Amino acid sequence: MARRDADTERGSGPWWRSGAWVNAGIRVVLLATAWWALCDADPSSVTFGVFVVTAVAWVSFRLSPPRPGGWSPLEVLRFALFFFSGSVRGGADVAYRALAPSLPISPVLIRYRMRLPSGAPQTLFRITLSLMPGTLNADVLGDEVVVHALVDRGEGLHHELDDLEWRVSRLFGLRLPPREAAHG
Repeated sequence: MARRDADTERGSGPWWRSGAWVNAGIRVVLLATAWWALCDADPSSVTFGVFVVTAVAWVSFRLSPPRPGGWSPLEVLRFALFFFSGSVRGGADVAYRALAPSLPISPVLIRYRMRLPSGAPQTLFRITLSLMPGTLNADVLGDEVVVHALVDRGEGLHHELDDLEWRVSRLFGLRLPPREAAHG
């Protein structure tokens, strides 16, 4: 019994014993809301929807178990504003380059080692980086992401990726480990 309590406090026990019920409940509510919206709020979809939401929630919990703690409404708002402004800037940049072919394009592929834990934090990082101006998640190699950029911005791109990773870590209430020093 003492081991189970210690595991729960450290968060190393099963998610249903680790205080992650609130996050699990929020995920199920979001899935149910998405189902309801996809079915145009048709009451006849409820029966099948219960099965679909249960199956998707089960898969979701297996792939990325809920974690204790929750998102702060302030951090959600901050990230939403960042996401929205990045989406607008990214779309405008690509449109401007398409309409003004004289703009320089010097495509580059870089590898960026993520410090975020696997699961939802890394997934959100990869999705969001594709909305940054002129960037795209080209591949994932373990804890590294291959980023395609339209313009080689040198270290500027690494700083933008560091900033994005920091924002995602704040959203999830995580502390990033320090970046390892490069050895020459």
